[in-house]
Amino acid sequence: MSNNNPVCEAELPDNTAFSNPCGADLNDAAENEKPSEDKDGVYRWVHELPMMNSFFLLFEVWRVLSLSAGIIVVIMAVVNLLSGNGLDGVIGAIGCGLLVLAILMVLSLPAYWIVTKANNGKYTVLFEMDEEGIDHTQIKTDKARALEVLTMLVGSKTGNRTVTGSGLLSAAGTSLYSRFSDVRKIKADSSKCLIQLNGRLIRNQVYTDPKHYDFVLNYIISHCPRVEIIEN
Repeated sequence: MSNNNPVCEAELPDNTAFSNPCGADLNDAAENEKPSEDKDGVYRWVHELPMMNSFFLLFEVWRVLSLSAGIIVVIMAVVNLLSGNGLDGVIGAIGCGLLVLAILMVLSLPAYWIVTKANNGKYTVLFEMDEEGIDHTQIKTDKARALEVLTMLVGSKTGNRTVTGSGLLSAAGTSLYSRFSDVRKIKADSSKCLIQLNGRLIRNQVYTDPKHYDFVLNYIISHCPRVEIIEN
């Protein structure tokens, strides 16, 4: 039985450490297929997205606004029914809720542009993944600076993910944590190197480099029991 060298694609026998055609160290090549790992088994990587080319943050804001507006409309409709306003009161509550939602969604467009400018057009994220779950922490700095800090984290020994990760990044922003045991659906898009984790109340976006995508996806799947997997 044989396999292929990930560097030069040459066909090789099993248990081969070096490739005869190109001389590549196959152990190093395999190691490069996964993110940096510290002594406690925590994988860390930094990813940067151009905010004007990827509007998932804006869509997330709209999703939250829609859910909030829906809850408010239901409450207003129930109040109107209990107050004896009948169907007209319910229709009025729905119309008012939709109007407020439309206004907020329109106002979010210039707000998103302002946030984009404040972050120099880039959304930089530090991901930290272990056997329990994965952290998605926004970093308010450029990728080069984030990678410098990441090299300091690799090899550190501590059980506190906040201290080792975003705690050392003085410009760290918002953080979102997904526990693997709470994940119920995984949506994977290899073309965008995007893995979406849907839980009961939390939806997390995980981005990776192309060379790390398969490892991260397989790692997440192997640690998520009773999960529905959708791959594009």
